[in-house]
Amino acid sequence: MGRMAATRATQYVGWLLRVNRRLGGNEALRSGRTFAAAFRCDGMASLAPSHITRWENGTLAASRATIRRYEHLLGLPADSLVTVHDAVRRSELLDVATPDTGRGDPDVDRNQLYELLDRATGDGVLSGGDWGRLTELVAARPQLELYPPRLWRELADRLLAELVIAVNTAWLQRQEAMSRLLEHPAAQRHAVAACVALADDQTAPAVIEPLSLLDVTAHPDANRYVLDQLTRPHNERAMYGALLAAVRKVGQAHFRDEEWGELVRCVGAAMTDFEFSHTLLPLVVDLAHRLTGVPSHADKLRRALPASSVARLIWTVRRTSEPTAARSVSRRIANRAQSQLTCEEPGTDEILATLVEESLFLANPDQRMVASMLIAASPYQLPVARVLLDETKADLTRRGRNYPTTAALRNLTQLNVDIHRPLIHHILAEPGFNANIRHDAAWATPHMPGRYPAKDWLEIVNTQLATWRQTRTDLGEGIIQGLTYGIGTDGHRQILTQIRDSLEMPVSARRTAAWLLQRDMIHS
Repeated sequence: MGRMAATRATQYVGWLLRVNRRLGGNEALRSGRTFAAAFRCDGMASLAPSHITRWENGTLAASRATIRRYEHLLGLPADSLVTVHDAVRRSELLDVATPDTGRGDPDVDRNQLYELLDRATGDGVLSGGDWGRLTELVAARPQLELYPPRLWRELADRLLAELVIAVNTAWLQRQEAMSRLLEHPAAQRHAVAACVALADDQTAPAVIEPLSLLDVTAHPDANRYVLDQLTRPHNERAMYGALLAAVRKVGQAHFRDEEWGELVRCVGAAMTDFEFSHTLLPLVVDLAHRLTGVPSHADKLRRALPASSVARLIWTVRRTSEPTAARSVSRRIANRAQSQLTCEEPGTDEILATLVEESLFLANPDQRMVASMLIAASPYQLPVARVLLDETKADLTRRGRNYPTTAALRNLTQLNVDIHRPLIHHILAEPGFNANIRHDAAWATPHMPGRYPAKDWLEIVNTQLATWRQTRTDLGEGIIQGLTYGIGTDGHRQILTQIRDSLEMPVSARRTAAWLLQRDMIHS
């Protein structure tokens, strides 16, 4: 399992390096020989072209320093590939390589650490790259202590507060930075406490992020809180976050002794007693399947499996669709995306097709997101997004049932594009779409690139508020809360004030608006 995961991670990162070099804007560097000659900048002999080939076909793992060199030579934003590399390795339950902090001498690193700590624990502004650098320096010093120790909590609180309102690359950089704090011996318990406090805050719209981050650590407080939210969740989103954390905790054997039995009982009860939403079912079944590795509980969990065809698919193939159909859809999307690039390579890019399939059909949301991140960090980002948007529009028009429309909407946001904003507006401002699609569209807005003008937001809110008044369902209230979160990340403070002060709005939306008004959005 470990060797297979390492091979898969190395192949995916190698593919990312290859397509950025071969399909990028610098035509001269598309030659492996030319790129190898340009790679060295330390006066040493030129790199052999075969070395480039081995990195890019996944037979040799590229170090973080190597990936940074690719970023520099190809003119890509700093950390744009390195952060994805770290996310890929973490998703495969592999150790993330020790951060390459040796870019200068030890005195320079130490001074930079102190300077960044001063800014982070004071009023200084930190970008996503700053948070990445700070936590790299912290991770490289497992013996580091801060005095007074409460500074760790202040650091974690600030980073987490920025993470949940960040968008695009700024979000991913802070996500990885928070993971490093959760792994640090001295920072760990303070970072766990910060995650628990935010997840417990009933006014905060961000519940999934702080809960799912607890998958990084085996700290007893993290295990206890995840189990509590599986047993007595605050709401459906808390259950979702706890399931995400539990899936990876099982893979990393975080739970101890009687905790395993408690977890199995929680999952068994969920499969037999819980009124499944379309969002929770894949996670519950995926977690149950992973727990069958505990022999004493395997038969019990198999018997508790829901009778639905989707549940059976998830149990057997970890997909939400029949494998042949999923592969067919994914290869079609990949081929159409490839055809949009003038410098496309011949034949189907099999790794691209696999990533498209994983981003749309895998049962585990974290794994879907990582697949989307890989595509988003490649030249295929916009071509794949265009094809997804085109096919999603067609499916909505014909009211199809075989195309993964809700997954495609989510994927478009994770691809870090804004071309689907008009479609999201149409779904939310026009009548006729079912509540599940509207819910997915609403919760796509908080982390979606681009921005709606105030008049568009008012149209959307008024439409969804009118629908909620007629039905008063929890799902309808969740739609308005998601919209409020999106209004906040779009920076419309006047609309947030109106929502906060309106007695006609659901309580959850008013609380979310009040919480967001206390914060500034993060875009870097």
